[in-house]
Amino acid sequence: MMSHFVRFTKGVADKGKLIPVNEVFDNIEDSENDYYASAYLYNEKQVEEFKKTGSVRGIKDVVTNKIWFDFDTNGDASFAQIDAKEAVRRLEKYGIDKKNIEIYFSGNKGFHLVVTLNRQITPDQVFNICVKKFGKDLTSLDKGVYDPSRIFRVPGTRHQKSGLYKIPLTYNQLHQMTISQIKSLASSLDNIKDDFEWDVASIGEELLHVEEAKKETRVSTSSLDFTQKPTQWKNCKWSLLQGNFKEGERHNALMVIAATCRGLGYDKDTTYYMCKSALKKQASLTGQNEFPKEELYSNIIEQSVFTDNWEGGQYSCQKSGWLQTYCNSLGEHKCKHEAEEPPVIKIDDMGGLFTNYAQNFEQNIIKTGISKLDDKAMICASTLNGLLGQPGAGKTSMSLQYLLNTSQTGIQSTFFSLDMGMPIVYAKMVQKLTGMNFKEVLAVFKDDPKKAAELSSHLKDMYKNVGFNFKSGLTVPDLKRTINEQQQERGEKVKLVVIDYLECLAGPYSDQTANTGFIANQLKDLANELSVAVLLLLQTQKHSTPDVSDPLLSLKGVKGSSLIEQSCSTILTLWREGYNPKTVLDDRYISFAIVKNRFGSLWSGDFSWNGVTGDIRELTQEEEEQLAEFKERKQQAKLEALEKQSTGWE
Repeated sequence: MMSHFVRFTKGVADKGKLIPVNEVFDNIEDSENDYYASAYLYNEKQVEEFKKTGSVRGIKDVVTNKIWFDFDTNGDASFAQIDAKEAVRRLEKYGIDKKNIEIYFSGNKGFHLVVTLNRQITPDQVFNICVKKFGKDLTSLDKGVYDPSRIFRVPGTRHQKSGLYKIPLTYNQLHQMTISQIKSLASSLDNIKDDFEWDVASIGEELLHVEEAKKETRVSTSSLDFTQKPTQWKNCKWSLLQGNFKEGERHNALMVIAATCRGLGYDKDTTYYMCKSALKKQASLTGQNEFPKEELYSNIIEQSVFTDNWEGGQYSCQKSGWLQTYCNSLGEHKCKHEAEEPPVIKIDDMGGLFTNYAQNFEQNIIKTGISKLDDKAMICASTLNGLLGQPGAGKTSMSLQYLLNTSQTGIQSTFFSLDMGMPIVYAKMVQKLTGMNFKEVLAVFKDDPKKAAELSSHLKDMYKNVGFNFKSGLTVPDLKRTINEQQQERGEKVKLVVIDYLECLAGPYSDQTANTGFIANQLKDLANELSVAVLLLLQTQKHSTPDVSDPLLSLKGVKGSSLIEQSCSTILTLWREGYNPKTVLDDRYISFAIVKNRFGSLWSGDFSWNGVTGDIRELTQEEEEQLAEFKERKQQAKLEALEKQSTGWE
């Protein structure tokens, strides 16, 4: 029986040596280094030739008993994961069982699939099977890995750039884990708990048969009406949505459409019907059979784009790949992109840019209307800012006062009230205007239509520059779309966005902490892209202070991911010293602290509070003395309670 050898190297620059197939792992001295082995097999004659020349260059007549797929991306690795899952599905559909498919995370940003066959094939046959048969239209598939001299990282060895290991994955891990979870798994070989064994796949001659691709053309883009394109859709993606793609481009087209829909905040069913609409149009334009709806829903919607491990990535025609090629084929209708900024900026250019920034800085500060607070806190355009407080402490009331001030000064604002419904918010605004309590407001609007109409007219004028949104379950793309619609409708730029509150926003993850971190980054991008100041209302962690009325002086009280703290330029906290059923008559004060400030120092200050109207103003000298007296009484009461508790224990 003829022996077979593989080329084994330490690093990619090493010419290596030819060793028996079963001795690869015996030659690994240290898993911290990167080792490589060829997928192709060399015979004894070729080994002798290698010994003479020290190179495999020129040795082309090699064979292999494997087929393999290398999925790799320059950006979001979740796209490589999706293509790997699709390749597994295609192999299974052909009849190759999952127990025959070796699945690996590459150790950097890709995935490898390997199937060992019960026969030997040539490099050309490997290419035809992997690229033309199973890998057709999978954009992240590296088509250059089938050269006879190609080598691959040995599983269990460390990637020198990422510091992660090439590790085997189970079928379920590939399909259910996020990229972050997989990278965490690949941080140590100690994390690999499964025993991996794969069977040899028995295949016949039909595997080698690859049908020649039919020549197809797309419809002319002149038949597409780009004037009907929504602003949030790029030309190339809109063209795909109109069915303008070939049969061999279906997988790519549907993935682009589905990823775009999810990125824009559409739910699973809406996305499915939009993809289905594109398929119907494509079938009508080309006269081809329509793609099975079951495969669309299962493969594209449920198992790819709408899984928990989707990390929000979208395809871009600004990066090299299938979509960029498709976009360029649209001729005059291809997407127009602004010139990219240079990778580095000269120091003299920075001076000019900063001068412009300084000259326009005051115009970009969105003031609350509370002078003492505005002197210390600068909430600026293109920044994400947080307002942190205990439930019921007055965050929404403070927001309404802020929105009233911006509206009165002619600034367009948008208020997303995701927590408090429209009737409650409207009642609060009436209370702010009239000083009536909630029951009195209800009575007026129930029994006195004339007075109710007068109040409504006043509120319409007071908040004329505010757009209100009370929909629940919104995503950040939903917010962006709503803001753009308000700007288009009113013809003025929105400068302030208030979101009440973070945890009511929808995101891709089932884990709340992961969700809030993901959303915080999206909101920071939204602030930059739309040049708006975003004020995000935040909830406190449990037991962030001993008592809900105690000062809140640390940003560590923010509930959720630490990315929230990192993403905000300014974080304000608020509390009410008298916010307690036992001190209702003293609940006349509200305090603010700046616990994060990129534009200045930290600070805290006390203000007057009207619980009915939600009005906040500066304290008079007499009120300052009364607050100091109350704080002293409050502290004394706490000390007495502690003494009583201590005596009880004794």
